[in-house]
Amino acid sequence: MRFAFLGRTSDEDAQDPSLSIPRQLASCETIVKPLGETIVAHYWDIESGRKFLDVRGNGADAARFNIAVPRDGGIKDLLRDAATGRFDAAIVESIDRVSRMTADSTQIERELERVGVALFAADEPMNTNATSILTRRVKQGIAEWYVRDLMEKSRRGMEESVRQGWHTGGRAPYGYSLEQHPHPNPSKAREGKHKHRLILDPLRAPVVLMIFEDYCVRLLGLGEICEKLNRNIEKYPAPVPNRKDATDLAHTWSRSVIYAMLRNPKYTGFNVWGRNDKRRGRQQIRPRDEWVWSAAPTHEPIVSRELFEMVEGRAQRNAQATKAGMTRQSHKNVKPQARRLYPLRGRVRCAMCGHSMEGSHQKGSNWYRCQYARRRSDSAATVADHPKVLGIKEERLLGPILDFLSRRIFSADRLRLLRDELAASTVSSWEEHAAEASRLEGELSKVNRALRAQTLRLEEHEDPTHPIVALASERIVELSTQKAAIADALDALSAKRPAGHRPDEVMAMLDAVPDLRPTIETASEEELAEIFRAFDVRMTYDKSRQLLGFSATITSELLPDLNESDRPEGRSRVSDIAGAGFEPATFGL
Repeated sequence: MRFAFLGRTSDEDAQDPSLSIPRQLASCETIVKPLGETIVAHYWDIESGRKFLDVRGNGADAARFNIAVPRDGGIKDLLRDAATGRFDAAIVESIDRVSRMTADSTQIERELERVGVALFAADEPMNTNATSILTRRVKQGIAEWYVRDLMEKSRRGMEESVRQGWHTGGRAPYGYSLEQHPHPNPSKAREGKHKHRLILDPLRAPVVLMIFEDYCVRLLGLGEICEKLNRNIEKYPAPVPNRKDATDLAHTWSRSVIYAMLRNPKYTGFNVWGRNDKRRGRQQIRPRDEWVWSAAPTHEPIVSRELFEMVEGRAQRNAQATKAGMTRQSHKNVKPQARRLYPLRGRVRCAMCGHSMEGSHQKGSNWYRCQYARRRSDSAATVADHPKVLGIKEERLLGPILDFLSRRIFSADRLRLLRDELAASTVSSWEEHAAEASRLEGELSKVNRALRAQTLRLEEHEDPTHPIVALASERIVELSTQKAAIADALDALSAKRPAGHRPDEVMAMLDAVPDLRPTIETASEEELAEIFRAFDVRMTYDKSRQLLGFSATITSELLPDLNESDRPEGRSRVSDIAGAGFEPATFGL
C-alpha cells in the first residue's frame, strides 16, 4: 500500500516548523515501515488548524524554513492527487493535524473516502472499524474543545489585562510611547519579559489634540487636515508606517491614518481592547457595546471623552446631510450604473509607493492612475517627491503584457528562454544535488553486485566450516553495513532538496501550458481579464525610469490532465514565470 504523509504545524511564532514537521513524519514512519509499506508523497502546511477549508494551503512560505522533509504541496494538493490514484491511503501523526475543527476534519475524511483513500492516524489503530471511528470522533471533539477553551481563557486574560491598564500589544498609538515595567509574574520576569503602559509623547501628543480640534471644533475635513499636516511635516511628524506598507518614500500623513486616529478611544485615557474583528465576512470595527473598556482611565488622556464623542456626532451629521441632499423622488429613480470593466483592475502597481493604480475612464480611454496625492494631499506628494499626477493609458500596458505572455508562456521559444534563465540561477545547486545522488546510487549498485558475488561464493560450498564460507559471511556483514549507510545518505539527500523548484519541474509545467496566442489576439476585454486572472498577471509601472515590470504564475489547475507517469515526481504545484520565479521581466517604454 502506498501512503501519503499529511502534516500541519502552526505558524512560526507558535511552533518551530523545522522540528515539528520532521517529528510528525517520523511518527508516521514508525507505523508504516513495520507493515512493509512506503510513504510515496509528502503534503504539509504551516498554518492554523482553525482556518476555513477554502483558505487552507495559504499559510507561511515553506521555503523560508530549512525543513528536511520533501513537499509535494499542501492539503488542497493532497485532495486533488487522491483522485488520481497516486497513493492508496493517507496518514497523519494525530487527527487534529488535519484540522482543529471537527466539521472540517470529517469533511476532508469523507472526500478522501469518496475516492477510495483511507485516512489513518499514527496514534490510532490501523483499521476503520466502528470502534476506531468512535475513538476518532471523540478525539476530534476534544481537539476542538481544547482550542475553543484556550481561546476563551486567553480572551478573559486579555480583558483582565485591559482592566488593569496594561498595553495589550502592538505599537503605541501615535501621541503615546510605551513605559516598560517588570512582568508581575516572577517566572516570566526572570525570563526577561516585561509589560507596558502608555505615557504621553510630548512631541506628538499635541498633534493628536490639534487633529481632533480641527475636525470637531474648526470643522475641517480629512483632506484639509491632511494637507495642513503634510505642509509642515517637520512640526507635525508623520506616523511610521507598518512594515508591510513601508516604502523608500518619506513618511507622510494620509486620510486613512487620520480617520483611524479620530476613532481610537485610547486617546480618552481609557484602555480599550477588542475593537477590531478579524473574522472573515465581519465588519472590521465591532459595535461599541462589544468593546472592552477599563473601568477608569489608566493613562493620561490627550482628548476629553466629550471631544471624542463629537467625532461620531459629526460623522452621523455628515451621513444624514448626504442622504438629505437627494430628494425622495430622485432616490427612487436612481439606477445603479453598470460597472466599467478594466481588464487589469488590481494588477498594476506604482513602483514608487507600491499602491495599486486605480482604473478611470477619460476621453474614451481607460487609464490606470496612482492616487497618492488624493490619498495624502498635494503637500505629501511634494515631501515624498512623488508625482501629483501619475497615470498610464491601458493601451500602453496591454501591448507589452500580451507580448510578454506570448513570448514567455505561449511561444515555441519559451522553453529556451526559460532554460537560459535557469542556467544562470538555480541549476548549479540542482546539478550538484543530482551528481551526489548519482554517486551514491553508483556506490549502492557496486555494493549490491559485491553482495551477490559473496552470496554465490557461499552457494558453491556446502560445508559451513570451510574457510571460504567464513570469509564470505564476514564480507557480507561488511557490505550490508555499507549498504545501510549509503541508503541513509540517499534518504538524507532526498530530504535536503535545494531551495526553489527543480529545473525539470518548472520546464515540465511550462511545456504543458497550451498555446493561447490565437485566443489573446482576438480576445474581448472580459476574456483578457479572465486570462490575466488565471495566470495571476502582475505589473509595476516605474514612471521615472519609464519601465514596466511583469510577472505571471502557472498553477496545475491551468494545465491539461496529465498521466501520472508524465508528471515529474514531487513536482511543485505552483511556478512563477517571469521567468519561473526569478527577477520580473521588464519592458522599456
